[in-house]
Amino acid sequence: MSRQPNEYRNLRFYLNKIPLVPDGIYIEEILTKWRGDYDKLEHNHTYIQWLFPLREQGLNYYAHELTQDEIKEFQSTREAKRRFLVAYSLMLDFYGIKLLDKSGNVARAPNWQERFRHLNESQHNYLRITRILKSLGELGYEGFKAPLVRLLLEESLCHSTLPNMQHSILEYFVYTIRLPATRRRLLRYARRHYRPAHAFLWGPLPKRQR
Repeated sequence: MSRQPNEYRNLRFYLNKIPLVPDGIYIEEILTKWRGDYDKLEHNHTYIQWLFPLREQGLNYYAHELTQDEIKEFQSTREAKRRFLVAYSLMLDFYGIKLLDKSGNVARAPNWQERFRHLNESQHNYLRITRILKSLGELGYEGFKAPLVRLLLEESLCHSTLPNMQHSILEYFVYTIRLPATRRRLLRYARRHYRPAHAFLWGPLPKRQR
């Protein structure tokens, strides 16, 4: 059965065959020219649904939700997967974080202080991060979620560099992770470092409190 012209739009966008709508920008331009253009990444609100598609409709009416068939096709297309990781790295840089390796490990970027100050005060970016985490899981990078969430927990709870993000991490970011054991490990870490300790509301109670 032949594909209809509107099928696999997310994949075709990632193959640089169609531009995002409504801006008319191709992904290669975003990946090569937008890195470090923090004003553009902050104020343009249409690209994020195209860079990080989900199986649900986002705020951009023109973006298309993923289908199971498209996910399979995407995961088997090397060029799309390569660009997806570049897009992930682009957004991490915007947030003051660098991707260290192909396992998804992350660390502070050289510009972390400036970017963390911005991120702490721009809470709409927390919705973007939730979307990015979900999209990682949809497109075959589930293992990339935990390193990012772990870093954000550390920055928020231990170093107080992202105090405004605490609630979003614990209420949303952690729960994008599909593997229960990984979620529990992150919540145990959060419980150890959360202050005041008695106010920690997430995850099961420690055995001694049951």
